[in-house]
Amino acid sequence: MKIIELISFLLTTILCYSCSSDNNERLKGCNSSDLDSTILCGTFSVFENRQTNSGRKIDLNIIVIPAIHKGHSKSPIFYFEGGPGVAATSSASFYADSINYYRLEHDIVLIDVRGTGDSNPLHCRQLQFNESLEEQFTEMYPIEDVKDCYDSLSRLADLTQYTTTNMAIDIEEIRKWLGYNKISLFGLSFGGRLAQVYMKLFPNSVESAVLWSPTTTYSRMPLYFAQDADASLNNLFEDCIHDSLCNLTFPNLKAEFKDLMERGKGKFFEYKFTSQNDEVKNITIPWYSFHTKIRSLMYTPLGLRQVPFIIHQSYLGNWQPFISLFPSESSYDDFIAEGLYLCITCTEDVPYITKEEADSLSVGTFMGDYRIQQQKNACSNWTKGIIPDKFFEPLTSDIPTMVVSGYFDPVTPPSMAKQIVQTLTNGYLITIPTMSHTFDGLSNPECFDKMVVDFFNKPYTRPNSECIQQMLPDKFKTKE
Repeated sequence: MKIIELISFLLTTILCYSCSSDNNERLKGCNSSDLDSTILCGTFSVFENRQTNSGRKIDLNIIVIPAIHKGHSKSPIFYFEGGPGVAATSSASFYADSINYYRLEHDIVLIDVRGTGDSNPLHCRQLQFNESLEEQFTEMYPIEDVKDCYDSLSRLADLTQYTTTNMAIDIEEIRKWLGYNKISLFGLSFGGRLAQVYMKLFPNSVESAVLWSPTTTYSRMPLYFAQDADASLNNLFEDCIHDSLCNLTFPNLKAEFKDLMERGKGKFFEYKFTSQNDEVKNITIPWYSFHTKIRSLMYTPLGLRQVPFIIHQSYLGNWQPFISLFPSESSYDDFIAEGLYLCITCTEDVPYITKEEADSLSVGTFMGDYRIQQQKNACSNWTKGIIPDKFFEPLTSDIPTMVVSGYFDPVTPPSMAKQIVQTLTNGYLITIPTMSHTFDGLSNPECFDKMVVDFFNKPYTRPNSECIQQMLPDKFKTKE
């Protein structure tokens, strides 16, 4: 046996000391040019129907990245991605780096939860493929496309079974299969909701948790999206005023945005676009396309620093900076499995939004009730799964938990993080003043990773967050 093969075999044996021989065969060195032979890959089969535990089974894709210092290893970190609909294994290359701080003393476990990645993915080509640039500016959920997606996915899956609760049950079975005792949870955005559900169902399996820009089980997405995006944009306007370069370049930014919004709500914007083959196209840009893209930029500090420039140029009638944010030709965006997103939100969120709430929370915002109406219409053509009792109750726990939020977050703001921490007796709230939903575009990003891993290493010690003062954004974009 070659040395590399022997190492892979020993790692598999260590990880799966309580596994059956059949399952042991499923986890082996990854056959990937991006991952070295010490990284382990496999699948674990679960019943799709969690009410009956019978019928169709689905294979869940798993990657295990062993700790570098195995003799001193601590509890494994199970990382849960956001969306819902993003594949956790898409982060494998990051965590597999031999000098990555996360894996020095912790195994990293990445599971494509049901409906994502390579775990019976629920992608909607009808919603995620655009034939041309013009198609980028159609509404978010065209009804016929939603119906077509539902019909095609229903042949492959029981769409009532793709819920956060079932994901948590799957993960518990995988924890046992891998032979781990207690695990640490690291959840981003929707992954924070999944972590909270797991902690409710299996508290004895969790040693500690970090919830990064988490949503709650009771957030009723997208009920608060317009309100929170408005608050984030106003924070950005204030930040621009206090930044000498931004304020000098865009002294009337807020007024320009208001004027742009009033014009956009009145009629569609028109723009003549010259393609790569010199073909001139008349592009129609609805207000909802503009505000949807602006909101998506606000998810990262990198995107936030572009927003004033794009608003100003659009106000002046130069739509090229905005148009350049989109693929100019046909494109397929498979970052999120849209079918899984609809399964989750049409079961756990949208049905519980009342018209009175939608009206009161969206009135006067730059998004209005567009997003709420789009998802309500989509869900009227989708199915609904089962929610267990007490699903919407806040997590009450003494498990050491660090909740990290960003001041500029347009979707899971610090107020939501504060709600979560209030019912955690060993909860710690860290608000990063310069972060949005994520920290892409900030200097000293290693501060975030070190803070998280240090907490996992000593979960009963108050986190040291001093280094977040060095997490600073780049300059505002002021020209091409």
